[in-house]
Amino acid sequence: MTSRQRLLTAIQRGKPDRVPIHVRGVRVWDEGWVRSRHTSYLPLIKAVRDRCDWVAGWSPGTGLFLSATRLKVESRTESLDERWDLRHTLIHTPKGPITSIYQISRIGMPGLRRKFWVESEEDLERFLSIPYEPLKPDVEGFFQLERRINERGIVMVGFSDPIAYVHDLLGSELLALWSIERREVIRMLVRLFTDRLRQLIEYLLARGVRGVYGFSGEEYAAPPLLSPRDFHEFVTQPEREIFDLIHRHGCLVHVHCHGPMNAILEDFVEMGADCLHPIEAPPLGDMPLAEAKRRIGGQVCLEGNIQIGDIYAGETEEIKAMVARAIEDAAEGGGFILCPTASPHTPQLSPKTVANYLAMIETCLELGHYGG
Repeated sequence: MTSRQRLLTAIQRGKPDRVPIHVRGVRVWDEGWVRSRHTSYLPLIKAVRDRCDWVAGWSPGTGLFLSATRLKVESRTESLDERWDLRHTLIHTPKGPITSIYQISRIGMPGLRRKFWVESEEDLERFLSIPYEPLKPDVEGFFQLERRINERGIVMVGFSDPIAYVHDLLGSELLALWSIERREVIRMLVRLFTDRLRQLIEYLLARGVRGVYGFSGEEYAAPPLLSPRDFHEFVTQPEREIFDLIHRHGCLVHVHCHGPMNAILEDFVEMGADCLHPIEAPPLGDMPLAEAKRRIGGQVCLEGNIQIGDIYAGETEEIKAMVARAIEDAAEGGGFILCPTASPHTPQLSPKTVANYLAMIETCLELGHYGG
């Protein structure tokens, strides 16, 4: 099989020639990304280029708040210390300004939002005063990337899910509080972003953007921050509407959701996910891969679940054992993709980390064949 055939067969819960290997975040098809990597990445880049199955991400661009409305935006950056900067952004709305602050690493580490757009009723009123204009992005980049990837893998059209856009407005704390105190506001915002996302996806589908659609952000409403009931209302139900649209056009759906999943695992079946990543086992999650396979493996492809922290700090023999166990727990009958739980996230990779990545790949190539 080609890598494209292998991945699509697994996502549709079939049995390919071997377990696909997706090394998340190693973008070997992107020459700019490859050139920007430290030389410590080179052995991993070569292994992924030569021996793994590629999942290339493409995003149409989602503007500000899933809208094409042009707004006056002011931005300034200040130094926090020798490692971090703070980027202050102000948006002028018809009813006054809203602001956010984002912390940016100077050494290539992940950033984080320090202040969210909406912190009060007044901020919410200002956000809602922004006129909405449907997005109509250029889609040629999708087709260019598909031609570049060809049979070496698949192109995944990437989005945040509706609750992620709500979270980006409010932050985790206010989202949790308003889910109790102002539940009608959360419902309204989820509906607003569901409608905008549906319109964008309808636009893309009408222009031939087909294949696998990927979503992330579901974890913002998952336990323990919100309850299983909240997850069902704010995630499962609106995403089922969007996923049904995608399925009606013959496309597939991938969901990336970290964290505890025991209480919500079957929700991913109900919403219509075709593939679920990363299925985190204890202690960082609560879902052993074998248990996930037993409960939903016949309905959803499982992708995972080698913890990125173990790849960075574990012993190589431990990584080999983890891969063997993952194959034993989830590969039977197909519908499984081996993948780390997250992307490499440091500017340099230690020799141990590189050795662990290579051991993961080699062990899966050795043990992941179905035969016949």
